[in-house]
Amino acid sequence: MGSVLIDRSSWPQDGRIGRITAGEYAGSYLLLAAEINDSWAFYISEDPRTGKVDELEADDFWATEEDTPLLVEEMAVDWAADSEDEALEKEIFDIRSEWHKRRRRGSMIRSLFRRPGQPD
Repeated sequence: MGSVLIDRSSWPQDGRIGRITAGEYAGSYLLLAAEINDSWAFYISEDPRTGKVDELEADDFWATEEDTPLLVEEMAVDWAADSEDEALEKEIFDIRSEWHKRRRRGSMIRSLFRRPGQPD
């Protein structure tokens, strides 16, 4: 795990996951994803592997482009290595699979309404 520059242009489409080490959510995991209209989504969850799943503390909220780096800095997020990101997300949140389904449905719908000769 390590520090990461929060930059919309280079941020992974599926977000990044890290462990929060300071503040109100210390010990929980953060999945940070760039959203539309210059906002960022913060998905926060305790680790379901260490406790009772029905008693997990979780939260989510959105922040502006300006506020996001400061919030992440205050949380002292320790980002997962790229090689660990996918497995951690699946174990902690498992919401990317739903995002992928929605994207596929969206592209299928667009292709249904595409005019002949119109690019995808």
